[in-house]
Amino acid sequence: MGFQFKSEMIDQYLSQGYLVFRGIIPPVLMTDLRVEADKARRLAHQLNGAQTQRIQPLSNYADDLNLSPFEDYTNLPELKDAIQKLLGHPYTHGHLDIMGLLVEPVNHPWHIGWHRDGVVEVPPEAYDDEIKKELSSVWHDLRHYNQVNCAIYADSCTWFVPGSHLRQFDLPGERQTTHQANLRKPPAEMSNAQAERYYLDHCRSFPSAVQVHLGPGDFMIYRNLGWHTGNYITYQPRATIHDIVRYEGKTSWRNRWQEIKHKAVTRWKEQKTENKK
Repeated sequence: MGFQFKSEMIDQYLSQGYLVFRGIIPPVLMTDLRVEADKARRLAHQLNGAQTQRIQPLSNYADDLNLSPFEDYTNLPELKDAIQKLLGHPYTHGHLDIMGLLVEPVNHPWHIGWHRDGVVEVPPEAYDDEIKKELSSVWHDLRHYNQVNCAIYADSCTWFVPGSHLRQFDLPGERQTTHQANLRKPPAEMSNAQAERYYLDHCRSFPSAVQVHLGPGDFMIYRNLGWHTGNYITYQPRATIHDIVRYEGKTSWRNRWQEIKHKAVTRWKEQKTENKK
């Protein structure tokens, strides 16, 4: 039996902050996607380095890849129907001008660090009242911050804290760690096995975190304002479509947020320069 949307999925997404459409990508399309995903993985490592996390956007690589399977994914009726039932109209799930492919590292495991999108876009030191106020106006607005991981191969890299998307405050033990250098590259004395365990412990120690296991053809949508992270290993092929569910109606918020982010980071850098004098 193929994927079937259930009404309780709406409550799950709103309350937990993430939802997985199990097996929604049909095997025939999966086969076509894997052919191009394997090319894209090789290209990602060739162009961006052995430790890269992604190649993005795919539209930039039309000369190297056959984008037709990704266009078929974008136009997949089952996905279009599921997104409309979940969020309504007009939301879209596939955009080649944004879509990337997440890949595995080659040399050593690494960890992207715990974060909330929207917040992590500005360094913690630059986080100010203006940003808090702006985020408050859109935090619970479903037109923003719906992110996608769709697994072409099995993928268990993503961790999420259910329900954290509903809170603009942090609980004890919730701490952004994306700035930690030892997560991006393990200390020289660590073997890959030691580093893998170290990063896994870092995931498990975060309060209420769950590991999201995606099988081939599983589509995960999540509110990336909630606490989440990625933990990457070398020995398992990864080819996961990374995108957003985009609201296609009119909104001026995106441009305003870019302006506020730029101002906050500029103020922070100026303050750092002044403090050095």
